[in-house]
Amino acid sequence: MLGIEKSHEVMYVFFCVLAFTGKKTVTSLPTKRVFAITYGCQMNVYDTRRILQVLARLGYEETNDPTKCDLFLINTCSVREKPEAKVFSTLARYKPLKSLNPDMVFAVCGCVAQQHGRALLEKVPWVDLVFGPDMIKDLPYLLEEIEKGKRLSLTKRMPRASYEFVEVDPKFEKGPTAFLTIMKGCDKVCTFCIVPYVRGREVSKPFAKVMDEVRSLVEGGVKEITLLGQNVNSYGKGLEGNPDFVGLLEALNDTKGLERLRFVTSHPRDADERMMACFKNLRTVCEYLHLPVQSGSDRILKLMKRGYTSKEFIEKVEMARHYCPDIAISTDIIVGFPGETLKDFEDTLKLLEKVQFDTIYSFKYSPRPHTPASRMPDDCPPEEKQRRLMELQSLQNEITRKRMQRFLGRVEEVLVEGPSERNPFQLCGRTRTNFVVNFDPVDGVEAGSLVHVRITEVLTNSLRGEIVRPGGGLASTFQPEATDGH
Repeated sequence: MLGIEKSHEVMYVFFCVLAFTGKKTVTSLPTKRVFAITYGCQMNVYDTRRILQVLARLGYEETNDPTKCDLFLINTCSVREKPEAKVFSTLARYKPLKSLNPDMVFAVCGCVAQQHGRALLEKVPWVDLVFGPDMIKDLPYLLEEIEKGKRLSLTKRMPRASYEFVEVDPKFEKGPTAFLTIMKGCDKVCTFCIVPYVRGREVSKPFAKVMDEVRSLVEGGVKEITLLGQNVNSYGKGLEGNPDFVGLLEALNDTKGLERLRFVTSHPRDADERMMACFKNLRTVCEYLHLPVQSGSDRILKLMKRGYTSKEFIEKVEMARHYCPDIAISTDIIVGFPGETLKDFEDTLKLLEKVQFDTIYSFKYSPRPHTPASRMPDDCPPEEKQRRLMELQSLQNEITRKRMQRFLGRVEEVLVEGPSERNPFQLCGRTRTNFVVNFDPVDGVEAGSLVHVRITEVLTNSLRGEIVRPGGGLASTFQPEATDGH
């Protein structure tokens, strides 16, 4: 479970409390159950799956009902102030469950846990366990200690030389797509970023282990794998005699049964021509690149310690489009960084107009503990940060709208992921360029199918289309049977 919309959470907890106080059939429940909420990036989603793996060996089964859990787990993000604040508000909303069942274990893991450590136990008295991203393997010991009545915080890090990644069990991946961490941490130490503090420095997973895990995922039915790392394209540094990131992509490209490869997040400093050529030369590598620029101002980029200029960034984008003209490119942008003037912000708007990103992820700057930027004067007023963010997003919305028009009438390869979230009578999947497509179901087409879809409508953030036969004609569709109330 990846969280509940805030507007519904209070009412949800109210009904959870009612349910908890009602009659329960204990005999139908497994020995132990865990309820998990995940905030943050894809790596946190991946880490939650690994946590559930470890817990399964201890007899835990995942549940979507927090009233019936023995372990209440929140995997957290602290990359910005807002997701960190969300952790504390979520803990407060679910506090009544702890009051009704004192034996329920409340656990907080991930980046907020690493950042606060034992102080989190003092700040939130109903939390029993705090553990960092490197401590997933130690869960059996930690829970054993909790059962003795202790409250624990364990946020130490494994040394680089002896770092161990939790092995992937394909049974804990759902659907035809999967994330796979190939490295953790970052050595870049950008002035605004808390990642090196909460995730540590770079450690790459051994090449042979990555290959084995990809093969096991594919054998388990996965068709598309997204390789993860805080700085994914620096993979291989420190692994003597092993391939670098491009060498890994080339090796994975020959994996039988693997249809698609994606990767996030790439740092512009490590994005070279060899990497860009992969979008043309490797069958599995999808035509999508996430390349965070953060700002269009050279002065701000220097203050951020990004290690490139706006001109150098644009050259990287042009290189990617040289090898793959239709590639979709997304980026991250921060507005209101300490010292950002109106001219600096206008330079960012100019960069958007020049590059024509397909999508952006944009944020207002918020100081993060232990970062050099947190010691700089946060001199952009909150209302001005909000104004700049809205102007930036308005410009990008128009660029995105125009960029997406190129798909209208085209036939796109789509990997079917399952029913559409908004309309369960439709199927949903993604193009190789990472755009969501909704379409009517066809006999024999299910999650994991690769189909060709003619795009008939371009919406704000997604596409709509119709499956076509190999010969180009529309496939016949079936209509779901009518049900009461529809």
